[in-house]
Order: sequence, then C-alpha cells, then structure tokens
Amino acid sequence: MVLFRERPISRLLAVEALGALPISALTLPASSPAHPAVPEWVQLLGLMTLLVLYGTALSAWRLITADGPRPAPETRRHLRDDRRIRLLVLGGPPAMVLLLSIPSTWTAFWFTLTLTTLAGGAVSLVRLAAMLSGQERHRLKTGPACKKW
Repeated sequence: MVLFRERPISRLLAVEALGALPISALTLPASSPAHPAVPEWVQLLGLMTLLVLYGTALSAWRLITADGPRPAPETRRHLRDDRRIRLLVLGGPPAMVLLLSIPSTWTAFWFTLTLTTLAGGAVSLVRLAAMLSGQERHRLKTGPACKKW
C-alpha cells in the first residue's frame, strides 16, 4: 500500500486499531469490577500489546527520522507524526513500569483502562480509515503516478 510507504505513522495507527480492538473486547469481561482480581493472562496480554505497539513506534520513528526534511506542504504533517511517535517512544517504558506496579485487585482501574484502550483503538481505526480515504481521493486527483513527497 502506498500510504504505508508515504506515512509510516499509518502503520502505527493500523497496529493500534487492529490490536487494541480485539484484545480489549477479549479482556473486557475478565477485567470487570465484579471480579475480585484481574487474571494474570489479561495483564500479560496487555503488556504484550504495549510491547508490540512500542516496537512499531520505534520502527516508524526510525523511518520518519531517516526520511529527512520534507517539502513545505508536508512539513506540518511530518512534524505532527514525529511528535506523536516521539511521545510514544519516550512515554512507553515509564508507562510499562507504572502499569506493572499496579496490583491486580484494582479492578475498577483495569476496567477503565480497558475501556480507554477500546476507545483509543476505535479512534485509531477511524483515523486510519480517514487517511486511506484521503489517499484514495488524492490518488484519483493526481492519477496513477502518485509521487512520493
């Protein structure tokens, strides 16, 4: 897909959306406040998701920084992408350490975090769909020989 080559942030959005939605739907019943504690498999699955997201963010950041400066129309989007990736890369390890120290008996916290992850995955899916539809509109306007910026 051309979009994944032109904007590495779209890979990150795809991983967020396609990973967060099914995992949140799977773990939501197990992290309900009605349970006395959250099962360990739910916490391990969440940690695995964070690690995959972190690895994808590192890969996308490498692609963005190696791409070099962009022409003026793309600079604003490039800076937003870089800022988002940088936030994920620098905030990922402290978030993982913080989440590992929270006890499994805090079911209300884990339930809220699962709902937030579900909402974040849905937002990522909507943004990815918007990026894909915008790319299709752009391709239709410029023809099949869409240039890389």
